[in-house]
Amino acid sequence: MEAGKGSSDLEQEVLSQGLCTSCGACVNICPYIKVVKDKVAVIEPCGLTEGKCYGFCPRTPIDIAALDRSVFGKTRSDYSLGPYISIEMAQAKDSEIRCRAQYGGVVSALMKYALETGEISNAVLTKPFDSAMMPKSVLVEESSQLQECAGSNYIASATLAKLNEAAKQNKVSIGLVGIPCQVLALRKMQASKHETSARGVKLVIGLFCTWALSYKGFYEFLKGKVDPSLIKRIDIPPPPANIMVLETAAGDIRFSLDEVRKFIKLTCSVCYDMTSEFADISVGMVEGIEDWNTLIVRTPAGKRFIDKAKKAGVINTRPLEQTRLGHLKEASSLKKKRAVDAIRKRTNDKSNLLYLRLSAQEKKKYL
Repeated sequence: MEAGKGSSDLEQEVLSQGLCTSCGACVNICPYIKVVKDKVAVIEPCGLTEGKCYGFCPRTPIDIAALDRSVFGKTRSDYSLGPYISIEMAQAKDSEIRCRAQYGGVVSALMKYALETGEISNAVLTKPFDSAMMPKSVLVEESSQLQECAGSNYIASATLAKLNEAAKQNKVSIGLVGIPCQVLALRKMQASKHETSARGVKLVIGLFCTWALSYKGFYEFLKGKVDPSLIKRIDIPPPPANIMVLETAAGDIRFSLDEVRKFIKLTCSVCYDMTSEFADISVGMVEGIEDWNTLIVRTPAGKRFIDKAKKAGVINTRPLEQTRLGHLKEASSLKKKRAVDAIRKRTNDKSNLLYLRLSAQEKKKYL
């Protein structure tokens, strides 16, 4: 955390610049910061010159190499995907989980196993959406509650606000599923000198994410297509499909992704992370295969957990072909390059990369 930075700086450097990710890290730690739908606001300056809100935010300065050392005990050698121990394809063995979830159902299967075996006591998850299409973060204590959280969500939500709320309830041994900006904020919280709810998180599953949508514009767009309350599921099939699919009781509605790109949050253009590089385990789609997930194991704790899950028959795995791995690395690198280019366009200064503090090697690769 930078000295002398508080809520006023957060407002000036992040919120007013359209850089807020709506992660929720600053919500429920301060009575002067509120979130409505996906909009976070400082309703009144608190007067503190050094605040958790600024230090925890994923769009305030972050030294990537320092955070690598904090999470992994070493700096990265793979600049496209970040630190990892193994990468493979995975699929939930339980066919019912696969039917309810999207793609291979790995996240649902792993969280169910973690709760039922006592690896974690609680899980901070996100329900995909309600009748008004707004996702909602929830604290889950029983595996039977997981079904409500299955499926993908493409609207930004304040998931970490629920984690901060859980701290007030003295919850410990928590699992969390989040997108890259949420995972980054969580790790900043854990590395902070301040007391924080994040230290109770024992398992972090990160999701692949290329962008998230702003609520208001996307909701109004959907209302022009269908009654949003009738939507049962939203999916974006793997490339090269370039479509969004709305599943309703009356049948599927399909339209080009080009129609929704204008609702992508501005902050996503400067996001440097596609695969949740600071998670214990990262999970995403597999290019060209709809019933399997890509599984990246990053930390020793993540490996220990995955090894147990494999032995228990929770997931099936197989090697990820080198061609698909190459495409994944290329996609991740392209996102990083686009983020750096977007930042440089904003600042018009090669030495000013906003929140990013990159190593000399990464600068050489992406600048």
